[in-house]
Amino acid sequence: MLSAGRNMMKNRLFAMKAASLVTVMAVATAASTAHCANIGPGWPYRRPLYVNLARSSAPGSAMAWATIYTNKARLPDGADLRVTTAGGRLEPMRILRISPKDSEVRIAFDAPVAGKYWVWWGNPSPGAKPPALKITRGVLMQIYQGRGPVIQTRRMLRQGFKNSPLIGSYFIPSIFQRYNPMGPVNNDLIRYRGMLHIVRPGRYVMAFDVDGAGYVDIDGRPVLQKRGLGWMQGNVRFKRAINLTRGWHRVEVGQYHRWGPSGVALDWRYPGERYYSPVPVTAFAPIAAARAGALRKTAGGYAADFSISPQAQIFVPASHYFQRYTFSALVPASFSPSVHWRFSDGQKADGLQVNHVFLTPGLYTISMRVHQAGQNFRTSMRIRVKSELYSLFPFPPADPAVLTANILNSYSLGGLSVEQLYRGVEFFHRYNTYHGLTRWAMAWAAAKDYQNSAQVAKGAGLIARGLMARNQFAQAAKVYYLVSQKKVSPQVQAMALQRYAVITCDHSNAAAAVLSKLQAWYQQHAGANPAVKRRICAALAYAAIGAGNGKLAKKFVQASGGPGMAYSAAEIRQGVLARNVESYIESNHLRTARRLLNEWDTDFPQAVLKGYTRLLRMKLLRHSGHPMATVRMAIAYVNAEPKSFYAAQILYEAKQTADNAGHRNQGLLIFAKLKQNYPESPYAYKK
Repeated sequence: MLSAGRNMMKNRLFAMKAASLVTVMAVATAASTAHCANIGPGWPYRRPLYVNLARSSAPGSAMAWATIYTNKARLPDGADLRVTTAGGRLEPMRILRISPKDSEVRIAFDAPVAGKYWVWWGNPSPGAKPPALKITRGVLMQIYQGRGPVIQTRRMLRQGFKNSPLIGSYFIPSIFQRYNPMGPVNNDLIRYRGMLHIVRPGRYVMAFDVDGAGYVDIDGRPVLQKRGLGWMQGNVRFKRAINLTRGWHRVEVGQYHRWGPSGVALDWRYPGERYYSPVPVTAFAPIAAARAGALRKTAGGYAADFSISPQAQIFVPASHYFQRYTFSALVPASFSPSVHWRFSDGQKADGLQVNHVFLTPGLYTISMRVHQAGQNFRTSMRIRVKSELYSLFPFPPADPAVLTANILNSYSLGGLSVEQLYRGVEFFHRYNTYHGLTRWAMAWAAAKDYQNSAQVAKGAGLIARGLMARNQFAQAAKVYYLVSQKKVSPQVQAMALQRYAVITCDHSNAAAAVLSKLQAWYQQHAGANPAVKRRICAALAYAAIGAGNGKLAKKFVQASGGPGMAYSAAEIRQGVLARNVESYIESNHLRTARRLLNEWDTDFPQAVLKGYTRLLRMKLLRHSGHPMATVRMAIAYVNAEPKSFYAAQILYEAKQTADNAGHRNQGLLIFAKLKQNYPESPYAYKK
């Protein structure tokens, strides 16, 4: 019986082993069948991928990766993406980057031999998923969005990789990176993995550093760890000696990056060497970067397609970048087409190849129409433009200002957002291209979209200074008036109206029109807070004087409610302002002097009537090189306030200004008026 029992046990074990063997063979056969399956019908679009392989003894199959753009036929989640050999055999693949909002796709796939492969899409019922790719080549960088507490240890980091959503995957040359290719991402976890080739076995000293906390594992064993959240230093500080055998070793580096720049450095010291060096690109198992070709229709015929190439960027103070892309129509050599482009920021262009400058980050649709022999072929793609050209980091080319200006001068401004217009204004002001500044400034000022009040105030000043530097006073005044009509705070509206009044009254004879517009605003904002009311009343008084109506000017000064401080404090404050304005004019800091005079009139509207600030404004205009504006301002004031203590002096200053500007006849007329109306004044007897 014991013998029979043993035989039964042997038979059962044999049966179990046979069953296991059959199962393993079935799984292997299924995997082999999946790998060898063909694409089949139903995929209307495909794009060729050309692969050049680097020789390597690394384990596993050779691989490649590619970034492609698809048309609207692709399913949003990429479930219809497939990669095949030139003969149509399905290859294992993995999607590294896809978004339902744009057309960019990044994939990795098995590429056992060099040559042409195909990526397919457009099947609404794609069926079973393609064979999954296990990545064993290249240095894979994966970015996760961190959640929860601050991470400072290896254990916490590895747990974080399990619990955090993956937001980006890239292949990089080696584990030596000084930026995040996704752009600024805070509180992120980054994992770098690759196969490291050791040619010379022996004792290596491995060293590393990261921005934030991090670790290094080799073949799954902890080697190095950095705790804390400090930045990378000038040298790689964390090191440890280990023995490595000849052959391939799995390397993993983890990083927790809280904010700011994101960098990692992995160095080593060879056995017997004295100095450290970065682990080179050639030490890692290579992965090929496939080149994408033109889109094809499976059924034949031309499929409209274009290439997308980031080219360069230009810095626009205070903290922005414009990015230039080139879009090229991909057409057969036999075509002689006309090609028309439309961009979702309202721009149009014609030609086989066009440059386009993106002013702000965001999603943009690029539409192309190819007209050939009476037929129209259309396509469109959506791209995501980031804050900088991270795809060309670490050294994206810088565009010359003249190239950017030429492109922007061709833009139609009606389709741009108020933020894009403002960026254009900053560009033209920074690079002193005032021709463009005027057109872009007017478009920005007239835009009614909501914009931050502080930014509007800053932008208006930026524009006005640029225009006034070119003696474009009417345009500068108009900018301020348009800004006053924007959806901004009453404080900014009142400030803009005051600047509009001062510039217009000083440099034109349109004071009556200014007065009418300011009165309309005042009636609508009668309940404004005291500071806003005081500013607009000061502006109204200034305009009334410019129009020669001193009685109305007094009315608005009285309505302002006074300076809101004691008489002695007000006198001290005005004395300080007087000294400062004089000093800034003499030292040629005219912008500051102008700002202080506006503050003076705002805080003390009575000063608009008295005349001393008028003398200072005349001096400011003379130093700015505008003598006849000085004369106009003087005459308007005296007509409005003939009994002012400063009236005779103001006329005399006007006469001297006219004489020095070569207008002696006008100077004689002014002097005659001075002698007639103020015979008791010593200025009536000065030469």
